[in-house]
Order: sequence, then structure tokens, then C-alpha cells
Amino acid sequence: MFGTRTPTRVTAVAYDVCGFPTLKFFPKSNKAGEDYDGGQDLDDFVTFINEKCGTSRDTKGQLTAKAGIVDTLVKEFVSAGNDEKKAVYERIEEEVEKLKGSTARYGQIYLKASKSCLEKGGDYANSEIQCLECMLNKAISAVKADEFTMKENILAIFI
Repeated sequence: MFGTRTPTRVTAVAYDVCGFPTLKFFPKSNKAGEDYDGGQDLDDFVTFINEKCGTSRDTKGQLTAKAGIVDTLVKEFVSAGNDEKKAVYERIEEEVEKLKGSTARYGQIYLKASKSCLEKGGDYANSEIQCLECMLNKAISAVKADEFTMKENILAIFI
């Protein structure tokens, strides 16, 4: 019906696919796609996708312990004395305002955690992590599990 110009052949020629398997990454900014020339195992491919997409997933699709970590000024906040914490918090606020995309969402979690540590004391992060771990052990949706894991990862920096 299509002769030698099958849709598969046309697509292969259009994207310079000469052999199989050929993997290409198609970011929004590049309709031609980028060749994948990394390793052949799943870990290599997942690393490539995480780097290209700004994600932090493992080979099973779950968030890793690095998900959501943009620890701007947090280490300074944690080590600061009570009098200095407010000044560092204000700097965190300024930095969070500059964040874009998914990091802006993470920044809001950092900001909320910083504020709660100021108001409730240093033990806030530990007690909040315990609550999150209890919720993660229940039957919850994958979206909620991702959200709670990200919060847990961020809170761990405040300990």
C-alpha cells in the first residue's frame, strides 16, 4: 500500500536513524532531537534523562534522595545561632524569589521549613520527617508519595 516509503521508513530517514535501537531525546527547543550516545544499561539511560529533564528518578521511576534539593543557604541557616537565623532566613526568602520552574516549587518548601524551624525550634524537621514517613508507609497515590518524599528530602537538610 505504501510501497518503499512506509511511514516508519520516512520517520527513520527524517531523524537520521540508521540502525536499531536508536534512541533520541526531543526537548521542546529541538524538533530534530538529540542523539543518545550513552551506555546501554538502564542506569545510564535514566541518568541521561534525569540530566536532560532536570529530574531525579531512579530506575523504577521513584524519586531519589536528591529530588528537590536546592539547598541555597540552608547549611548556613542550620549552623547559625538563634540571633543570626532571622537574617539568613531573609536571604533565603530573597533567593527563593529568584527561582524559576520546578525549583521555585522546591524553594517554597525550603522557605516554609526555614520559617517553621524559626517559629517551632530546631526539632521541627525531625518531627515533621517522622510524620511524613508514617504517611509514606500508608497506601497513598504516587503523586502524594512524590510530594512527601520531596518534602522529606528537603527537611533532612535541616537536621
